Amino acid sequence: MPSNSLDITLFERVIACWICGGTAFVPYHRLRMDLAIYESQDPELARYRDLTLALHRCVSCGFGQPEALPTLPQFFDRMYDQRWSDDWIVSEFRNGAKDLIFKRTLEAVRKSSNGCGAGKPARFLDVGAHVGRLLFLAREQGWQCEGIELNPKTRAYAESVTGLKVHHRNAQQLAGSGERYRVVTLIDVLEHIPRPVELLRTLHALLEEGGCLVVKVPNGRAQHLKETWKSRLVPGYRATLADNLVHVNHFNPRALELALRNAGFDQIRVGQGAPEEIPPVTGFRALIRNRMRPCFLGFYLLESLPSSWVSSLFLHLQAVAIKPGPHTSR
Repeated sequence: MPSNSLDITLFERVIACWICGGTAFVPYHRLRMDLAIYESQDPELARYRDLTLALHRCVSCGFGQPEALPTLPQFFDRMYDQRWSDDWIVSEFRNGAKDLIFKRTLEAVRKSSNGCGAGKPARFLDVGAHVGRLLFLAREQGWQCEGIELNPKTRAYAESVTGLKVHHRNAQQLAGSGERYRVVTLIDVLEHIPRPVELLRTLHALLEEGGCLVVKVPNGRAQHLKETWKSRLVPGYRATLADNLVHVNHFNPRALELALRNAGFDQIRVGQGAPEEIPPVTGFRALIRNRMRPCFLGFYLLESLPSSWVSSLFLHLQAVAIKPGPHTSR
């Protein structure tokens, strides 16, 4: 680790850090790839089976990324072409599992500087809108909301349940059309996109001057620590961090701030992000488990902890950043 025997018909090595450009890495985890489940749906995708890849961490900024990426065209689009059932999509909207995340997202928007508060008819774009739950909640706070969602089934449902426009095109295409927004949100999306600074630059272009971006991602270092200890303490448990390259970006607070700064943002604040709850909440044990998740180690309410503590303890990160303009200070 890293592997010296990568199949060059299936993978291409990644030689530089996607955040800072550094070329010195330390391997720290080995992920598995097994997409045999796609054998009937996409035989080319199903070739990625019984394989392993190293995750390695940049020595300069601490960002974690895979040692190589698949060469199969549109690999990630094909892998995420989930054909969910209608009942599952409806339950995703109704179960409220991410409402705590969305509540904290909207709180961050209200608290952000340069007048990015709710209660005014300003434009709000949710990138990766999924079933439209955040759009639904943001509209209740007075925002003029739109979304982007590339999965056709969830996009159609989000439009139907909210009555709002949900674009079936990527952020770069939308930015090229001249559309601009006061707020852009990117919740549990950035960890899935290779070369994340490129996407952040596109979102920078989508914002008005002085507008704000809210990003929520897993904390890569804390997630790795959690999985490592769980594998040591739970008999038979194997640490799973990025199997099938479901997550390709593994941020720490420093790397997330640097990515936003390199994309042109200013006034960047990185803190603790909320966890997803476990639906459905039934019974006393489930209720207690959900209430404990946002209070991980009792630090959920301590917003002023040093960033080194955040890196070690918080399983999720939330960042708020501003696009500089004539009335903002750098």
